[in-house]
Amino acid sequence: MPRYTIALRNNATPDAPASVSRHVPFYCAHEAAGAAWKRALDEACGDLLDPVTQTAVVNVVSNFGRELFTGDADIVVTLDRIGSTSLTFLITIHQDGVQAAELTVVLVHLDSSRVNSAPWSPAQIAALEALRSELAAPTAAGPAQQR
Repeated sequence: MPRYTIALRNNATPDAPASVSRHVPFYCAHEAAGAAWKRALDEACGDLLDPVTQTAVVNVVSNFGRELFTGDADIVVTLDRIGSTSLTFLITIHQDGVQAAELTVVLVHLDSSRVNSAPWSPAQIAALEALRSELAAPTAAGPAQQR
């Protein structure tokens, strides 16, 4: 399961009060989670899959247990399920060593028309399966780190 450190932002206006400018709205947390699962797919699949053109998000469920603030958060991406044309990620967002959010994201593999789903190839399935057992422990200089 890949783990990335990603800086959370909130897109507040420059004149926003501190109580607003430090808070990370849910959609910004979703963007950070999206960057993490895309990076995990890029690293696992390489040239076998382009997450931008060959997948579509069809479902996202998110639960927040505490407020997120601007600054670094650790995001863990776990492959939960692979279907014939879809996959499900469980993504957790941790800040200050505490889990703050959990997202379930379902992606569908698309054919070249981007209209119909397409089955995963055996090579793609093998690459995706590696996400189940990968133990990425980021360090300040490690490749799993993103700032």
